[in-house]
Amino acid sequence: MMQTYSNLDDYSEILAKNAKKASRTIRTLTADKRAAVLKSVASLLRESKESILAANKIDVDASTGKISDAMIDRLTLNDSRIEAMAVGAEEIAAFTDPLNRVLESRELKNGIKISRVAVPIGSVFFIFESRPNVTIDGACLCFKAGNAVILRGGKESLNSAKCLAEIFRTALRENGVDEDAVQLVQETSHDLVSKLLQRNDCIDLVIPRGGERLIRAVVEQSKIPVIKHFNGICHVYVDKSADIEKAEKILINAKTQRTGVCNAMECVLLDKHLPAADTARLVNALTSRDVELFGNTDAQKRLEGIAKITDIGDEANYHHEYLALKASIKFVEDVAEACEHIEKNSSRHTEAVVAEDSCVQDYFVANVDSSSVMVNASTRFADGGEYGLGAEVGISTDKLHARGPMGVESLCTYKWVLRGNGQVRG
Repeated sequence: MMQTYSNLDDYSEILAKNAKKASRTIRTLTADKRAAVLKSVASLLRESKESILAANKIDVDASTGKISDAMIDRLTLNDSRIEAMAVGAEEIAAFTDPLNRVLESRELKNGIKISRVAVPIGSVFFIFESRPNVTIDGACLCFKAGNAVILRGGKESLNSAKCLAEIFRTALRENGVDEDAVQLVQETSHDLVSKLLQRNDCIDLVIPRGGERLIRAVVEQSKIPVIKHFNGICHVYVDKSADIEKAEKILINAKTQRTGVCNAMECVLLDKHLPAADTARLVNALTSRDVELFGNTDAQKRLEGIAKITDIGDEANYHHEYLALKASIKFVEDVAEACEHIEKNSSRHTEAVVAEDSCVQDYFVANVDSSSVMVNASTRFADGGEYGLGAEVGISTDKLHARGPMGVESLCTYKWVLRGNGQVRG
């Protein structure tokens, strides 16, 4: 069983050293052994459903009325979400082994055979907020890629995370694997996180998954490389060439299917040359579903008599993540102006264009510098599961070394292997 320590220095030392030690043993496990552990995780999740739900109820009850409805939705587990975790573990177990892949190979002039081979990163410090299912997703992905992981969830999901982490550790023990391949931080102190962020002697990578405030704090404090997932300010641009039925469905789905997620639309950009009836139809599709719209003076004038548009104030407010039934709206001259707006206000997460004109599509794809770009599809597809990655530890808005939804291959690095026959350098 995992235990806490009253002294934060001792606790951080134990966590960091355990992770480093476990990373050395699990990096040599066979693909079959790693798959067996993940299959055990799936079985134990299904067997432990009642205890998971009981632990989660404690968290939800304690948080109700203290956090937003969107955050409560993220926090809540149910039968279908537990089953999704189990299925995800099985899918990741079935993936082709990401390790020991030969990424490239050739023979040098001197006869040495050189190859670049995929290997684990080592030990990962994974920090996340309210979604307890990320405990399993993150552990499964890190373990599949041969990494040890230290998990640190939000205090509001602590009971759920404890239950889920112990299930994973039980699967490790049952398969004869060092259970410290997966450790959960059970102390909610920010001071402990700060101490762990200094342990570049034992921890190789930090992945913070949560709000912008959390990520900026991690980046500022960490001595360890950080892969960042800043806020999801996602745009949908509707071009004058758009099929309006497609546009309506995409806007509704992108904004209202789930509001509290990072791939939900936060700003809609409408071509000024859309027919007035089509513009009204798209705006009404959102407002009739209780979406509150915020826009500049131009948007307010254009939509006068169609919908109430709350003054967005300073144009800088277009760079805003609502995570609610709210969205910014702006009218643009064409795809070029849409891309300029996105360049200025996007968080580089996900953007979508709705257009039938292939030149518009191609311009948008070429000029938008985000980790995912959708053509005639909802931003809600920006997800590791939807991309066939099984799950994700986050969606990186960085450019190095991973970008977009991070699956198992994003949790690998590589090393060069040279095989010679006594060659020496002259």
